[in-house]
Amino acid sequence: MLFYRKMCVIFLLAFFVAVTARDHHSNVNWAFRNRHSIRGEPYPCDRDIGISTSSNSIPTLTITQLNVSTTAYVSMEQIEVTWTPISNSCHDDFIGIYFVETSILTGACDYVGFVFVQNHTSTSWEMINLRRPLEFRYYSRNQNCSSNYSFIGKSPVVRPLNDNEPTQIHLAYADRIDQMFVSFVTNSNAHIPRCQYGLNRLSLEWEANGTTLTYTASDMCEGQATVWGPQKFIDPGFMHTILLSDLHPSTMYFYRVGNDDDGWSSIYSFTNRPAINEDSEVTVIAFGDMGLAPFATGAKSTMDRVRTRVISSNITCLLHIGDISYAMGIGVLWDSFMSQIESFASRLPYMVSIGNHEYDYITGNNKDPSGAPVPFRPKW
Repeated sequence: MLFYRKMCVIFLLAFFVAVTARDHHSNVNWAFRNRHSIRGEPYPCDRDIGISTSSNSIPTLTITQLNVSTTAYVSMEQIEVTWTPISNSCHDDFIGIYFVETSILTGACDYVGFVFVQNHTSTSWEMINLRRPLEFRYYSRNQNCSSNYSFIGKSPVVRPLNDNEPTQIHLAYADRIDQMFVSFVTNSNAHIPRCQYGLNRLSLEWEANGTTLTYTASDMCEGQATVWGPQKFIDPGFMHTILLSDLHPSTMYFYRVGNDDDGWSSIYSFTNRPAINEDSEVTVIAFGDMGLAPFATGAKSTMDRVRTRVISSNITCLLHIGDISYAMGIGVLWDSFMSQIESFASRLPYMVSIGNHEYDYITGNNKDPSGAPVPFRPKW
C-alpha cells in the first residue's frame, strides 16, 4: 500500500452545491449543450422512460431549411443552427439532433439533444463525437399547439471531421508508482493504439502501444442498457488503453495518442505522482454524485472548480466517489460526460469508485465484471 506522510483532500460535493451563477441561456437537453432556457421535454416525450415514439406517422407541414455553420466538426466544437421562423409557432416547438437513420415521421422523440425554439432564429450546439452522421430537425405541434408534432424541416447532414478522432482521453494510476494508464476512444480497432510521450512538448521521444476492447448491449445487465436505440444503448466505439512505464516521480510528461493512419490527438501533459518519502505531499480532489453539466444540479459548478484548481494548484489526482454521469444505460449521456471531463481527466489521474448507480440491477448480475454476488437496487 502506498502511504504519504502529508495528504490534503479537497472535497467538492456535487450533490449539495447550488448553481447560483448558472447561465440561464445554457441548456444541456440530453447530450449536446446548446443555448436557451431550461425547461421540460417536448410533449409527449418523457425522459424518465427513454424513447416515447408515436406509432402513428407524423404529418409534414411547410418545409423550412435549417442551416448549419459547418457540416464537419471536431469534438466540443460549436455548431450554429439558423432558420427562418414559421408562422403560428408554438411555445414548445423544438429542434432536435438525430441519428440520420431515425425515422422522420415516427421518431420525433428519438432525439439525442433538443432545444425549444419559439421566437428564436438560431441556436448554438456544443458537439460531441458520436462516431456517426447526425442531422438537426424542426418539429412543431399542429392543431393550435394542442396535438402531436409535425415535421417542419431539417439540416444538411453533419458528422465528425474524423470518426476516429481520439476522444474521451483520460489518465489512471497503475499498480506501480512509475506507471500510468492512458485511455481514449475512437471508431476503429484496425490499427494498434499508440502513445508518444516525452519530457519536452517538441520532442515526444518515447512510444508505447496499447490494447483495444469494446462491448455491446448483450454485455449489459438489464433495462434500457440492453436495448439498442438513440436514447438507450448505442455503439460505444473502441476503447484503447496504453500503459506508460519507467516514469520518474514528480516529473512532467507530454503526450499524445492515436496513430499515423487515423490521426493523433492534441498534445497533453501530466505530472507523475511523487516518490514515497516523508517529504512527499499529495493533494487529492474528491467529489461524488456528479452528472452531466449543466443539466445535473451542481455538476457545472463542480467541473468549473475542478478545472480552476487543476490549472492553478498542484493537484495530484482526482477521485470520483461513485454515481458517475448518471447515464443509467443511455449511451449518448456517457459519451457526453466523458467528453466534458476530458479537459482535466487528460491532465490528472481520474480515479473512481462504485456508487449505487453503478451497482443498480435486479437481473444480469452474472455480467457484472466486479463479480458482485447478488443484485442491488436500493430505494434511494
